[in-house]
Amino acid sequence: MLLRTYIPVMPLSLFIDYLWYMEDDQPLHSKELALPDGSVDVIIELREDNIQLYDCHQRKLVFGHSILCGPHSEYFVIDTSSETKVAGIHFKPGGIHPFLKEPTSELYNKHVPLDCLWGTKADEIRDELLASSTTDEMFYVLEHRLLSLAERGLEWHPAVRFVLGHLHGCQVAELIEQTGMSHRRFNQLFKAVVGMTPKRLNRLYRFQEVLRCVHTEGIRSWIHIAHACGYYDQAHFIKDYKAFSGMNPSEYRSINGRHHNHAQLVT
Repeated sequence: MLLRTYIPVMPLSLFIDYLWYMEDDQPLHSKELALPDGSVDVIIELREDNIQLYDCHQRKLVFGHSILCGPHSEYFVIDTSSETKVAGIHFKPGGIHPFLKEPTSELYNKHVPLDCLWGTKADEIRDELLASSTTDEMFYVLEHRLLSLAERGLEWHPAVRFVLGHLHGCQVAELIEQTGMSHRRFNQLFKAVVGMTPKRLNRLYRFQEVLRCVHTEGIRSWIHIAHACGYYDQAHFIKDYKAFSGMNPSEYRSINGRHHNHAQLVT
């Protein structure tokens, strides 16, 4: 398997974690879990196969060659049974907002064909990627195209940026108070930019911290991990874990060489 990532230039890097490219001609699993973190991904298939996913209710979803995976608080399943050659964009939470005409909340827990959002430019981007002779050229194509796709200007709303920057380990209500906005108005604004409420994203951040601990340090004690990641008790921890992943904590199996958000599907 070949996996490469690239952090784009400023100001794109304020909104995008990384661009990525992956090839895998010998997949070890026919399906894998994609676990939610509140971010958005654009996925562009560079072979002739259609992109096939399953939602958390096991309903099969078939798309063309390019899709946008909206901000999720639910897991979904990726069909990895055939050879893979894909490029993608991993946005930071809320980072997709400048590149859309509609509020990000309209994409919550949804997968959308990319041409529904970017029109003919989606096919043009894929054609340019296919014509690229190196991975670096692909990253340049994505970078150049994204700069031209920014609908709203590459600037964060200061209140949203403040809360996103301090959300880890903080009380959401206290952060909203510091913005000077009413809780109702701020939640509306945050959902329009990020796609979900700050409380839900904060829960996802805690869940993600658990995955990082398990992925990098292994399982010492679930009680210890739950406490270290900010859960009040094990019952709240297990409830959140199952809600976001569809499985018990002990069933998590990471995939070698992949991000901790991608896990083996336990059947």
